[in-house]
Amino acid sequence: MDKMNVAVIGVGYWGKKIASEYALMSKTNPSVQLLGVCDVFEDNLKFCKEKYDVPYLAKNPDEILLNPKIDAVHICTPSITHYDICREALKHNKHVTVEKPMTLNSLEAIKLVGLAHEKNLVLSVGHIFRFDAAIEKAKALIENRWFGDLYWMKLTWTALMPPMIGRDIITDLAPHPFDILNFLTNDWPEKVTCVAKAHRRGQREETAYITSEFKSNLLAHIEISWLHPEKVREVQIMGSDRFAKIDCVTQKFVGFEDGHFFDLPVERSNTINSELSHFVHCVRDGCASNDAFLNKNNGLVGANVVKLLELSRAAMENGRTELVE
Repeated sequence: MDKMNVAVIGVGYWGKKIASEYALMSKTNPSVQLLGVCDVFEDNLKFCKEKYDVPYLAKNPDEILLNPKIDAVHICTPSITHYDICREALKHNKHVTVEKPMTLNSLEAIKLVGLAHEKNLVLSVGHIFRFDAAIEKAKALIENRWFGDLYWMKLTWTALMPPMIGRDIITDLAPHPFDILNFLTNDWPEKVTCVAKAHRRGQREETAYITSEFKSNLLAHIEISWLHPEKVREVQIMGSDRFAKIDCVTQKFVGFEDGHFFDLPVERSNTINSELSHFVHCVRDGCASNDAFLNKNNGLVGANVVKLLELSRAAMENGRTELVE
């Protein structure tokens, strides 16, 4: 492949960020080009045309998928559309990155993994915190036993948001914490318990507390809320030897040992650029694999996260701990 031509499907708030990064990448890497964007809103298409000089504009994903010049697509549409667009993209032999959650149904997610494998195409999921320098540092420290034995982790994802019509907090915010847990531990929980509540009239769940138990005796607690006055994206890790607190936005890493807090240096990463560069690398080097060493945010990871979202909702609805099988 001499040049990888990419299209972004859905250029709303997040899709514009993705399109912008592909456009910047194409200026420093002539082997990549943002060839097209797709959106139902004319203003979003006009913005991308004027800002990024995108050659192909489309209001229907089919126009992008039928374009033989486009090699890969990045799907940034509402979650309910992910499965259908991703399936059609793979059927049209396009490599795919789809934003989280991969789908709203784990069986559909597995079908996409199988289709990508059958066609030898890259399927990645937008689990962007796998490319966060502070999280990567934590992973390296865990593997080098800097923390000692892992006792517990707490992941806090909160913000103050207006009522979110038709969306629930578990589906919207829990994918990142679950994915970070897997990335840090190379494992998935054995048991999941969840309590969640809707507080404003007519809304779905806006606050949730999810507890995950691992076979290694690690206990992980996820707090997610749209009712907290501060935007927090934080991971705390407690081990037998040391403790750490990570701000996933600023990528600040604070350690604790012998009664004292101290900063650990982190060379901050551009997480979007790192994620997209990895996708480009996987496509160009033929890493159409569910091997996390080759494609670190592969489709199987995304499917497992969707399964945990389903189990969390089941645990909430049934008032019991759900076993992960």
